[in-house]
Amino acid sequence: MATLAQWKTSLRASHSTLSKNVDGVTSPLSAEEYNKTIDEWAQASFDQEVANNIIENGGESANYAQYRRDAYPSIGDQLDMQYKDAANSTTTWRNAIAAVKTKYPKPS
Repeated sequence: MATLAQWKTSLRASHSTLSKNVDGVTSPLSAEEYNKTIDEWAQASFDQEVANNIIENGGESANYAQYRRDAYPSIGDQLDMQYKDAANSTTTWRNAIAAVKTKYPKPS
């Protein structure tokens, strides 16, 4: 996994200049705009790589709760699962919740 500094270096190497288009006129970014853009791109790339790494490694993260919230079925779907489980003596809801908890465990 690349560090934030490595992302910045890589982006600067592959994008030595950047331009903007305003009202159909293309012009190069100022040094301040260029640095801000590279910093934003590097941060976004780094954050995405961290998130992907966490997900690929089972989600052990201080952000496990956020990952769980995003992975749980909607409340409506959960209520439907619970109703059908009660009516059919199944464990669909329990299995769905357990799968999310297993995929994104609380850090030890």
